[in-house]
Amino acid sequence: MTRLTTDDRRDFIRLPKPFSVQAFEFKFPMASQPRVDTTCVDISTGGLCLESPYLFEQGAKVQVRVHIPTLNKYSGGFYKHYENDVDQHLNAIAEVAWVDRSGGSYVIGLRFLDIDSDTQSALQRLINKAVQDNP
Repeated sequence: MTRLTTDDRRDFIRLPKPFSVQAFEFKFPMASQPRVDTTCVDISTGGLCLESPYLFEQGAKVQVRVHIPTLNKYSGGFYKHYENDVDQHLNAIAEVAWVDRSGGSYVIGLRFLDIDSDTQSALQRLINKAVQDNP
């Protein structure tokens, strides 16, 4: 069951889904930055929370690629009809807002800094649909 969460401190409704995420620190040289394959705890149009075996320091810039299998369904135009789960990704540059060090891994809050507006709109429609389906 999907339980959408929001509270007075949050500006965005968070969708708790374990989408696959690839993340790496956005600094030069880019090729030498370790790629971290992980899953998100939740996602919103403002950012995401992920679990990571790798520590991204607060304030660091991170490039993320989130695999969202039904994202194209919520896109406008051509992509709405392109139902190929293989290449339905949200790509964004984010900033580490907070880090919770617990056990041997980290829970990291990322705030989107740069994201394609069409992709962000598709994500909003996906979240709105989840809200409608799970009041």
